[in-house]
Amino acid sequence: MARIDDNIAGRRAQGKSRMETLDLKRKLSGLWKDTFHDTDEYIRLWFDKYYDPRWTEYEQSGNEIVSMLFGVPYEFGGSEGKIRGLYLCGLATNAKYRGQGLMSKLLDRINDKAREAGFAFTFLIPSSERLIRFYSHHGYVKAFYRNQLNYTALHNFKNEYAFILEEQKDKVAELKRKLYASLNGKVVEASTPVDKVDEIVELLMNAESTQTDMSVLHTREDILTAIKENGVSGGKIYYTENAQGKVTAVAFTTLVDRSRIDVERLCSSDDCSTYRLLDHIKHAEPDAGIRIYVRADESEWKNLAEVHGMARVLDLYEILKFQAAGLKDLKYSILVNEVPGQVERYDVRNGNVKHRSIEIDSEDFDQNKTVMSLKDMSSVLFRRPDTGVLITEAFGMPSVGGYINLMLD
Repeated sequence: MARIDDNIAGRRAQGKSRMETLDLKRKLSGLWKDTFHDTDEYIRLWFDKYYDPRWTEYEQSGNEIVSMLFGVPYEFGGSEGKIRGLYLCGLATNAKYRGQGLMSKLLDRINDKAREAGFAFTFLIPSSERLIRFYSHHGYVKAFYRNQLNYTALHNFKNEYAFILEEQKDKVAELKRKLYASLNGKVVEASTPVDKVDEIVELLMNAESTQTDMSVLHTREDILTAIKENGVSGGKIYYTENAQGKVTAVAFTTLVDRSRIDVERLCSSDDCSTYRLLDHIKHAEPDAGIRIYVRADESEWKNLAEVHGMARVLDLYEILKFQAAGLKDLKYSILVNEVPGQVERYDVRNGNVKHRSIEIDSEDFDQNKTVMSLKDMSSVLFRRPDTGVLITEAFGMPSVGGYINLMLD
């Protein structure tokens, strides 16, 4: 097995000349290509939009990049406030150098930098159970969940919506039937007008701005990049518009083996537009089933929610403050061991958080009080939304919730 040179320290992509930066990007792109086998077009798009030397960590042996990861800053939240998280992606190690702790070093370095820069947490999307276990050993907990809504190729969305309307008052049902008939289904193409794309971006951003939990907030540039990436990766973006030409729903989709359409993100202004959009997608691919990914709290089968992302808490105070601001009736006190030799006491009351450090060998520390590790506390905060009232009552706090989507990885 090849080993990294003893005299080569970890490198950071900072303070380099333009030529050195171009050469570095070429080598980083090469390791990305060898590891993930993405197309050159996708890799160029990612580096053009998200590569930032400040949030790039790597190790090299001689002139070869042998391990790397990248950070992308995101805001989370919405109407009740915001909090910062650093998305880690492109984590890769050359096969010859695995098992030597290189990725562990990079994770420690990027988390130290993120903490110093004021990020409340870092997060990532593991692609396998093996990686979930690996990241768990490095302080990450299961944090973001999603459910699947599955429909067979025979499902008829138009008929389903008609059945729903039968249970509503005649006048209301008739108005909704007329609205449904007036909606047009379309697909984003190169010829789609810029103002129509702007409406799609606005629909998504408006939906995110009204959320109250710890879900990702995309910038306009993020969504435009996701739109471009969808085309680069062979997907399609469907949308509906009403009789006035206003966009009312949008779906980011991927066709899997022509047997299934995955809807990675569906955003709609009303149920009528949702069903009309799904009906349009179904007619575009009549032989395919449809799998829609949704927030765990939007499904009646919350207990079947799958892990989509993991997080490592860097600033517990900021996360507790964010949660308390949206839930004014929270009242609890907790002790958390975050650094050796002391515990942190957090008191939450009336939307505010008070914090103080207590030395373990001081008279202020009560040995009979339960002290949680930071990782255990993180697991409680980011637990799956379907966890029962017993856990909520035991710890005095609900899950922070949260949802991530349209993330380039």
